Amino acid sequence: MIVPVRIHYRELEELCYYDDQEKSVVCDDYDADHEYTVDEVEFDYADLGDIVDEYFDDIIDILLRNHRKELEKALAKGKTRL
Repeated sequence: MIVPVRIHYRELEELCYYDDQEKSVVCDDYDADHEYTVDEVEFDYADLGDIVDEYFDDIIDILLRNHRKELEKALAKGKTRL
């Protein structure tokens, strides 16, 4: 999954400095947490497959608990492969 992260130049200025010996810019590690809402994230098909594989039992529990009628209708119409 690719998540674009924009780092404001002010944050980089705080992490980086010019080293006279190296004759270059040296930066400390950038370590931060970024919080995203579900609406801000896009998953491709492979990402969704990985998520389903990892959380299969939880997904089934959620579907059965919250979407049982829709799931039964989809299965009855043959829209879903199991």
